[in-house]
This record gives sequence, structure tokens and C-alpha cells, in this order.
Amino acid sequence: MGGDLWNWGPDLDWSPLRVAGGIRCRDLEAPMPRSFYRAPVRRFVDDARLDVLHAELEKAAATAHSEAGAAEITSWRNSLSALATVLDTPELTASEIFIELAMPIGPQRCDALLTGRNAFGEATAVLIELKQWGWARRGPYPEHVVVSGKGGDHARPHPGAQLRGYVTHMRHFHTAFHADSPDQVQLEGVAWLHNMEPGPSLDLLRSAPDYPLLDAYPIFGKDDAPKLAAYLRSRLLPGPSADVADRVETAPTAPSHKLLDLVVQTITHQHEWNLLDTQLTVYWAIRHAVQVAKHSGVPRVIIVRGGPGTGKSVLAIQLLAEAARQHWVVVHATGSKAFQTVLRGRTLKQAGSLLESSFGKRKKKDMPVADIFTTFVEVARAGVAHPGEIDLMVADEAHRLWEHRRIKYPNGMVKWLTDAPMVREVISASKVSAFFLDDNQSVRAGEIGRSQLIEDHAKAMGIEVERFELDEQFRCAGSDSYLRWVEGLFDLRPGNDLAWRQDREYTLRLAATPKEMSDRLSMETSAGRRCRIVAGYCWKWSKPDPLTGEQPHDLIDARFGGWSAPWIEKTGQGLAPELNQYYLWATDESKRGQVGSIYSVQGFEFDYVGVIWGEDLVRRNGKWVFQPDKNKDGAFKKEIRNSKGSDAVQMLLNVYRVLLTRGMKGTFLTVLDDETRAYVEERLAFQYQRQRA
Repeated sequence: MGGDLWNWGPDLDWSPLRVAGGIRCRDLEAPMPRSFYRAPVRRFVDDARLDVLHAELEKAAATAHSEAGAAEITSWRNSLSALATVLDTPELTASEIFIELAMPIGPQRCDALLTGRNAFGEATAVLIELKQWGWARRGPYPEHVVVSGKGGDHARPHPGAQLRGYVTHMRHFHTAFHADSPDQVQLEGVAWLHNMEPGPSLDLLRSAPDYPLLDAYPIFGKDDAPKLAAYLRSRLLPGPSADVADRVETAPTAPSHKLLDLVVQTITHQHEWNLLDTQLTVYWAIRHAVQVAKHSGVPRVIIVRGGPGTGKSVLAIQLLAEAARQHWVVVHATGSKAFQTVLRGRTLKQAGSLLESSFGKRKKKDMPVADIFTTFVEVARAGVAHPGEIDLMVADEAHRLWEHRRIKYPNGMVKWLTDAPMVREVISASKVSAFFLDDNQSVRAGEIGRSQLIEDHAKAMGIEVERFELDEQFRCAGSDSYLRWVEGLFDLRPGNDLAWRQDREYTLRLAATPKEMSDRLSMETSAGRRCRIVAGYCWKWSKPDPLTGEQPHDLIDARFGGWSAPWIEKTGQGLAPELNQYYLWATDESKRGQVGSIYSVQGFEFDYVGVIWGEDLVRRNGKWVFQPDKNKDGAFKKEIRNSKGSDAVQMLLNVYRVLLTRGMKGTFLTVLDDETRAYVEERLAFQYQRQRA
């Protein structure tokens, strides 16, 4: 496998780097700017008057691999020309303006951001949300309105709610706006609905009883251009402000929060996750559905689809916490044994009282489930014995539902408990069932949880279904582009998106050996970052040594550069959550030398993850191929043999997609098969080879 380390990401000066095809990583372009456009306000006004802004923005979007559609270009022309008329005043022309400024750790962009200094000399920025809405009516959920959009009328967050989310996000993760930052940039937010005439719609949006956000995030309508200009002049005094804009453009991103670090604070109401855009809509839609179902007695099913890192688990935990606050009967179910175990282990001191207060009973035998963090089997059993007794079930990792309820014994034997569809039993347990899933994350042949299947069963039961899509990435440094590259690599979507390499927000490093990967992860760990190594299931998983109790180093290979490691411990079933192997591996830093598999990592995230790509999934003649002799997961192969039409290649594509998307900051990757490694390198280098042609 020879050579050193391919490095694709932010810190490109780390040496040495391997050369392939005459292309070095240091030959890559400079990092992409954070915005599509930055200029003094005077130049912005002139560019708008000359009608050249949209062309400049379109070019910047193309460079960032974010092609602008006709609707977006029209929006730029209309909204930015209107904004230019407001800013065309001598007091503001020395301020600086950003257009389409990227927010950290996420795909959102600020429409416009003005920088300058206020009357106290403090660095200041005003985030301006531009809306083309001509009308709005009351929305079906709190903090929402209904407006016209693509494909009809849609519920959207009230502009004040959207601004609150954006400003809070920037204050958390953009260090220029941190409260403890030297010369902190003060941040405010306003919305300008430049097409909305005075009347009922604007009155509704400004209704304090309905939307109590107006003091912090004022709304200006079409006739309020002079008031908006006065507001901006009161925040940004005349004078140079390039230094403030430089800080906004160059300040580093703060570390993102990890769910497991804050799960206790969330369920005890000491922390509330800042939800953005569709996340906020899903949150309020589910809360509203529970309130309606409790009043009417009519059950509802809500399906929330989203890829890795789109916030499904955060939403599920936030909803659990809010349901407990409302004294609703609530359970959190998951198909991931590892995830459930770690959640239970993290909340040992709180879960018991939470369960008692939720169900209003003191004895577990009187409750439909034994734990607040439970399994689909337990919820399905409750659906048979106590139908409708639960107000809200949040089902995380719902793609891991099985066809029927079953028991799996420690020796691997499986006993099917019923012929009834498990999905229907699970739905029957609750007034509202909220399923969070990814249709491309099923990793076993028997896992049948697909959004369409769940919807079909619900409708057959006469239950109304509501669907939502989460498509905004908050893991992998918020890089939608990296996730698209991974899915393109695995033929799950067309194209080869490499914008993440230019953004340099996320890091992917191809290591020649696991030893190189392990050494670099050790450096990251020494810097205070949480790291783990995972691998395809291509090595046997042995029991601990009966004399020493130590886990043998099953991951050993002549190509590993002298490195070897054990799988995670086999502590067995029936142990307390805090003693279980999954809990120890995910939370105990002394266990980071152990290697996890798909079964221990699904649902989790770490700062950096090292991935050993085994030889069970390889690239041959332009196609992905399963090599069963290289895979040591006996249960997986048995299920493939016994199932009807299950696709081993598709399952393994899902497995490696999950493994490659567990890192918050970056991924280190070792690919053992030569042809597969060459294909990965080709996908990474393709754009730059084409540019040099």
C-alpha cells in the first residue's frame, strides 16, 4: 500500500503527503470565502444600480458548487435592489456588507449582513433576512405562518423565529460573536418583507400576542424602508468598518455540541437545542399533533426522513424533554441497541423519576414499558397490551424496525413472537408516533423500516400520516457537500461533489496503514478531541481471554504497519447500562484503543473517526461487489441467505456510508483493497485532473 498520507481538508500543511498522478494536495485552490459577495456598502449600491450583482453572485455560487436556479437569481435581483435603495444613505456607505454569508456548522446562509461600529464604539453586525412574501396567514403551529411557495402554500417559521435561530446559532458557533471574545461583535437581526403592503398580513406578523419575538427581531414591510434605514443608522455609525468585516470573515468556528454530552441537561431542562428552519417546523408539528390527538383521541403518524447528521436524534431528545415538561406520557424508542444502552447509561439518575412522572405510576409493572429509553419490541408489546396509552413515541433509528416482534438470545437464536406486523403494533401503542429514519441506513437484511412501508401500514390502519424531510447537514462540519460526495461514491446519488474540499471545513485523510491513522488520531486526542476507530466487519470478534479477561487483538494484518487492535469488549447481555460494552466504548476514553463496528457506532458522533475499509465491499469493473469470504459477520450473512431478495451490496453500502459520516470534524480512512482504494483516490482527484487537462 506504500506511501504516506493523502490529506483532503483544512490543515493542508501537515507533512508528508503522497503524490498520485502528479497532483499534490497543496496544489488545491485557496479556501472558499465565507460569502458570495463582500464589499463596502457604497460599492454594493453601485453594483445593484448597474444590475451586475446577480451575475457576480451566480458566478460565486458556481465556484462554490452551489448552482443558483432561476428563482434564486430572480430573488437576488428583486431583494438586493430593494435593499440597495435603503442603504443608499451617506451614514451607511462606509459600512461593509456580506451577501449569502455562510453560517458555521450548517448549510444555512444569511441573506445579508452589515458590519460597523455602534455609538459606544463596539463592533456590531446586523443580520437582514429578506423576504419576497406578499401575504401571510396564521400557521398551523406556534411560531409559524403559511405563505405561498414552490408547489403551493406551506407552513414556514415566522421571520422572528427564523432570525432568533440564526442569531443564536451565530453566537454559539461563530467566534467573532462569542460573548467572551475580545472586542465581541454585537449581533442583531431584522426582517424586511419588501413586497408586503400594510394590511392584515403585516399586522398578523407584528402581533405580539401571537408572535412574541418582535422586540428582539423587528419586522419591516414595504412602506417601512425609511424606518429600516433609520434603524440601521442607529446601530451602525459612519466610519470605516473593514476590520469588523475581516473578523466576521476570518474568525474560526467553535466546536459543535455532541448529543451525548448534553442529553442529561436536555431532559432536565437545563439545555435546549437551537433548532433551525425545517427542524423547528418538525418540532412544532409533532407538539401540535400530540395536543390535537390528546383532545380528539384520533391517532397520528409523523414520518421524518433525514440523512446522517441532519438532527434526527437531537429532535427526538428535545421532543422527549418537552413532552416530559408537558407531563405527557412519552417514550423514546430506538432500533440501535448501542444507542439505547448509552442513553440509558447517561441518564441513570434521571430516567426513573422521568418515567414515574410521565406515566403517573410508581411501579414499573404497572407501566406499559419498563424504561423511558426503550426498544421497538417493548413499544410493540405495549401496543398489544396497552393500545393508545402512550401520548407520544419518538422512534429514532426507525429504519431498524423488524418485520415482526422477536427475541434474540445470546447464542444468536431468534424466536419470533407473533405474525403481526411490528410496525402496526408500534403505531398502536401511541396517540402520536413520530418515526425518525434514514431510508439508506438499514444494515441488516431483516430491517424493514422504510418511510413508504410505515406510511402504507398507517394508512391501512386508517391513520393520517404527515411527512417531513430533513436535508440540512449539522455533522461533518455542517458540510452537505461531503455527504453528497460520500453518497456519490457509493452510487446512492449521481455526481461527484467536491465543494467540501474547497470549503476546507471538513477533513478526509487517506492513510496508507491503520498505524498512520492511529498515530494521527492519537495526536488529535492529545489536543482534547474525542476520537474512535471503526472498521468493516472483516475480522472475527473473539471472546475475552479466560485467564486475563483481555480482549484479543483480532484486527491484525501484515498490511497494518505493525499495528493491531481488539474489537470492543464482549461484556455480554443483561449487564447494567453503565457496564455494557457499547456504553464503555462510546463514553470511556480509556477504551478508545478498541475498534467499533457498525453495531456500536450507529447513532453516535465523535470529533474524528478512523475507518478501516475491509475487503467485503470492493469496486470491480465499475460496480460495487460483495465478497462474502471477507466478511466475518455470521448473522449478517445468514440473514442475507435466508431473506427474500435482500441485497448484500446495498446493505454494505449503507454500512460504509454510516462509518464515513460519524466524524464532526473529519475522517481518517484506510482502504485495504487496491482497486477500491484507487477508485476512492480517483473520485477525490477527478476535478483537479479535469482542470489540468
